[in-house]
Amino acid sequence: MPGIVLCTDLSPESKRAFQPTRELASKLGLRVHLLAVLEDLPFEPTGGGLMAVYPDRQQVKADWEHLLAKLADEFGRDRCEQALVLDAADVPRAIVDFAAKQRADFIALATHGRSGLRRLLLGSVAEQVIRHAHVPVVVYPPPA
Repeated sequence: MPGIVLCTDLSPESKRAFQPTRELASKLGLRVHLLAVLEDLPFEPTGGGLMAVYPDRQQVKADWEHLLAKLADEFGRDRCEQALVLDAADVPRAIVDFAAKQRADFIALATHGRSGLRRLLLGSVAEQVIRHAHVPVVVYPPPA
């Protein structure tokens, strides 16, 4: 069913988009698909003689699904069509592809407002989604 794909990384900053997206969905009579993309970071658990703790991927995903279900309840199940956690190596591409499969009318997300070196190192999911999306993207920036 077409609607709005509302993206979250489960951070408090990402919740900034929830209320305005709910209002937009209500005004337009659209359903919301709440989406979190768990980034699949392939890394070597050992390197340089050091041992890294390799997280249990299934447990991490289960934790994310639990947290996302709580966020969907907070958002309001009357508007929230589904809450889904996807695994993907390319988070922006996963968002764009999911929106296309859902035949979404909009994608909505909050930005973290990173700049400078932090943005260079961490990238901008919002920027990449805007570049590749085939539907309007509603971006909620951090407060001034």
